[in-house]
Amino acid sequence: MKPYYDHGGIQIYHGDCLDVLPTLGPVDLVLTDPPYGAQTHAGAQTGRDGGVPLVDFDSMTADELRCCFSLTRPRRWLVSFMEWRHLAQMEDAPPEGLRFVRFGIWVKPNGAPQFTGDRPATGWEAVGIFHAEGGRMRWNGGGHHAVWTEPKVTSDHPTGKPLKLVQKLVVLFSDATETILDPFMGSGTTLRAAKDLGRKAIGIEIEERYCEIAANRLRQAVLL
Repeated sequence: MKPYYDHGGIQIYHGDCLDVLPTLGPVDLVLTDPPYGAQTHAGAQTGRDGGVPLVDFDSMTADELRCCFSLTRPRRWLVSFMEWRHLAQMEDAPPEGLRFVRFGIWVKPNGAPQFTGDRPATGWEAVGIFHAEGGRMRWNGGGHHAVWTEPKVTSDHPTGKPLKLVQKLVVLFSDATETILDPFMGSGTTLRAAKDLGRKAIGIEIEERYCEIAANRLRQAVLL
């Protein structure tokens, strides 16, 4: 399959990750942000009753996500922002070739309040941390907790993650010579972080509009 974008060690593939992943070579780190479950997607909206939905793409079940993760086959880590319900299921039944390591947390100090006012707001997202079976675990964080505090940012994607947070994860879970894969690339934050930090990276995205947004982000100069 011909890449949608290919420059400076960064590649983008426009397509379904189920079709693209079997065609790729080995990678070291999978760092991604897949769709969440139907319940979470349905609850993501602005304002009170009758708010505007924030998510315009299909949800995934835990089994569908487990299948995708099983095809990635990283040599080292898989780190993913995740629906917490999906992560809880994968603790007991990890993707093929991976073992569950830790339930991490992204704390969002500026997260949305509970607009109904009748219960506490969430203010965090789960981060699933897995490692290849049989390999020795090694990361660059020492004894650091699997808790990262970073404000939400305005993004050109409904569920875009902060570049600073993704850069931290790249540094912690990969080395400069390694290759990063994002099978649910969105607008390309993982690839942009990889470029900024001198890593090679591969992104897969089913929506062409986000492939173009990501390619444009990658054409910008590194500012670090």
